[in-house]
Amino acid sequence: MNCPFKLLFISLLSIAFLTYCSDDEIEKESIDPQTLMINNFIKDNMEYYYFWNDEMPDIDQEKEEDSWDYFDKLLKQPDDRWSFITDDYPALIKYFSGVEKSTGYSLQLMYLNQSSNQVIAVIEYVYPGTPAEEAGLKRGDIIVKIDGQLITDENYSDLLSRTMLEITLGEINLNGSTSDLTPTIPVEAIELSLNPIVKTNIIDTLGHKIGYLAYASFIFDYNEELETVIQEFKQAGITDMILDLRYNGGGSVASAELLGNMLVPPGNVGNTFIKSVYNTNITNDIKREPDYTPDFFLRKFAENENNLNINRLYVFTTSSTASASEMIIYGLDPYMDVVQIGTQTHGKYYASITISEEEKHDWAMQPIIMRSINALDNINYTQGLVPDFELMDDFYNYPENELGHHRERFMSEAISQITGQTSYYHQDAGIIKSTNSFLRKDDALRQKLYPNRSRMWISVDEMPKR
Repeated sequence: MNCPFKLLFISLLSIAFLTYCSDDEIEKESIDPQTLMINNFIKDNMEYYYFWNDEMPDIDQEKEEDSWDYFDKLLKQPDDRWSFITDDYPALIKYFSGVEKSTGYSLQLMYLNQSSNQVIAVIEYVYPGTPAEEAGLKRGDIIVKIDGQLITDENYSDLLSRTMLEITLGEINLNGSTSDLTPTIPVEAIELSLNPIVKTNIIDTLGHKIGYLAYASFIFDYNEELETVIQEFKQAGITDMILDLRYNGGGSVASAELLGNMLVPPGNVGNTFIKSVYNTNITNDIKREPDYTPDFFLRKFAENENNLNINRLYVFTTSSTASASEMIIYGLDPYMDVVQIGTQTHGKYYASITISEEEKHDWAMQPIIMRSINALDNINYTQGLVPDFELMDDFYNYPENELGHHRERFMSEAISQITGQTSYYHQDAGIIKSTNSFLRKDDALRQKLYPNRSRMWISVDEMPKR
């Protein structure tokens, strides 16, 4: 090859190389600046805080055009089912404080049968003073229609997402179809502050005073109300305690710690409730703090004047029982007899933290940053907590289903165990309905309807400063 051709070949290579670099730069510059800022926010904090940060894929955030997708790509699958991101930080903070746009009911969703996509929504409970209560709705009511249309797995989210809707209550027929029981009932969703203490009761029977608490979420802003309830139980001299966590998806670790302080036998003050495990970054930074002691990783039981001084706790659970609710069970288990009645819990032993940049944007993320273990470290992280006594939460099959009532199915079983008397339902099985035997429960329906449940979080104030 003579010199002119050689120079020409080199020039063509140079042009191709410059063209390639230029295209790459154009690709990077084509990402919206706002998107790039959010992506950098995600990358920086996930690399530091995320529990599984050493297993995150190496993804160039400057090439990711969708921040939602970028965040999801970083999550450890299938282990992490809980980390999430939002572009509405103010709404997230409201939610964590118990403030949300709601009708005031909580729903259990089921397919009508094995082959149909028709869905029914059974009301689990109604918050007092809400539009749902004002509309006359109550636990056990079955919603079969929205705006005159049968509910399906395509429109059921309207039950929560719509501001105004008309619902129809119905019943299930022997042939597996549904019939309307009421004309349409108008229901409005408004911004509400939802007190997680759904129901309390004291039952005095056969020498036992039994305190009952139906608790829907561990919300820090309602800690005083929680203490007040336990104080009332103490003043009433209760001898036994039932904690109904069937519909409690978790919440504030600090609230769970407070409840644990009031339930654990008082001789255990100073013992470990839970131990927190973080990634290497956070662990090392904590250990570098001037006032560091190994106790930083421990949450210990503290003295509380409202402690009930009991040795046994009865807890109601379902697959919706998660996070901080599970923490109460496995955190107290080394120190007292915790009797779990119901079905296996969700299986979430991890906590998240809220990370935001309020001065720059309204995005925030809630990544898993901590695993909690109890004093014995005897948790099976691959599954939920297995009940001592299995009982299905098919309350809609029973004539008495009011929360806290002595003949409610779960309550009847617990009272039977406490007093030694035969359960009301064991005496007469004929009162159980049989029309709902073909219903098919599907946890995925509920998870999609309530994506923010099954959460457990710790305060940013408890973390070392970066």
